[in-house]
Amino acid sequence: MNGVATTTYGYAGFWKRTAATLIDGFIIGFGVSILLGIPFILGFVNGVWLKEEYEYTTQDITFLIMFYIFYAIVELAVPWLYYSLFEKSKYHATPGKMAVGIIVVDRYFQPVRFGRATGRYWAKNLSYMILCIGYMMAGWTQYKQALHDMIASTYVVNKKDWEQYMYMQQQQQAASWNQPEMSPYLQKD
Repeated sequence: MNGVATTTYGYAGFWKRTAATLIDGFIIGFGVSILLGIPFILGFVNGVWLKEEYEYTTQDITFLIMFYIFYAIVELAVPWLYYSLFEKSKYHATPGKMAVGIIVVDRYFQPVRFGRATGRYWAKNLSYMILCIGYMMAGWTQYKQALHDMIASTYVVNKKDWEQYMYMQQQQQAASWNQPEMSPYLQKD
C-alpha cells in the first residue's frame, strides 16, 4: 500500500468482507433479540399479545405504542452505533472485521472518525437498495471498495498490511528528521 497505490495488495477482498458481515450480523441480531425480547416477554406476562382488539385497555395501548417506538429505535440505533463506534474505536473494526483481520481507514489510510463511520454506515442502504450490487462492487473495483466505501471515501484493508505500511511511514518520517539538510537548526556552523 503505497499511499493510494495502483495495486490491490493490502485491500480486503469480497469474501473476507462477507465473512465479517455475517459475523457482525449474528452479533447484532443476538443483541437486538435480547433488547427486544425483554419487553416482548413482559407483554406476554401482562397478556397484551394474547388479547383481541376490542379487549385492549388504555394501559395495553400505551404499552403497544411504547413497544413499537422502542422497537423502531433499537432497529435503527443499535446497528448504526455498533458499526460507527467500533469502526472509529482504537480497533478500527467491528468484531466481525477483527475476526477476519481487516480494518476500515480513510483515504489517507488513517483511522476513520465517527462522522465518516456514520456516513459509511448509512450509505450501506444505497448498496442494499440496488439489489446488493453496491456490496458486490468490492469484488471488482480497483481498490476493492463497495459503493458505500466510495461514498464515504474509505477503504477496507488487511490489518497486518496496514500496520506494516504505518511502520514504514514512521520509519521514513524518523529518517527525514535526522537529516541535517531538512532543518537548518540541526546543521553545524
